[in-house]
Amino acid sequence: MKKLLFILAIAAVSCSDKQPQVQVQQTEATPSTETISKDIDARAIEKIQTFYGKYIFGREEATDSVIAQYCTNALAQKLRDDYNNEFADGGGYAIWEFRSGAQDGEDIQEVEKIEPLGESKYLVHYNDMGNKGVLTISTVVENNEILFDKIISSAE
Repeated sequence: MKKLLFILAIAAVSCSDKQPQVQVQQTEATPSTETISKDIDARAIEKIQTFYGKYIFGREEATDSVIAQYCTNALAQKLRDDYNNEFADGGGYAIWEFRSGAQDGEDIQEVEKIEPLGESKYLVHYNDMGNKGVLTISTVVENNEILFDKIISSAE
């Protein structure tokens, strides 16, 4: 009788519906720092290209709202001050600081290449009326928007 009870007890335990619980932890796919950096670089390069295409080499006017869309308050103030130092009438921005300063030359005005330098800096190679120039643009991200923060001109 003891053997029968023992066998029934073992059978009852082995036939129970409790299975060992395996805990599976789901992980969220998060983009790597490198992926985020490449995305920011791509967005910044596109923004620089658009700015040059429309407002530096294009025919659209760099109004207050345009400057606010592309530049930090500090850079906007510097461009405004530099304009006011050049012209007594005020009310504009020294967007020529993004160019070579050429006034006469070939009918070529284009960005040839934009290189990410790291640390949110971009080297812009351009051809301004046949005068090749290089400019470094430092950017920042404010409210998920990339803005130009500083510009440093240098000869190529």
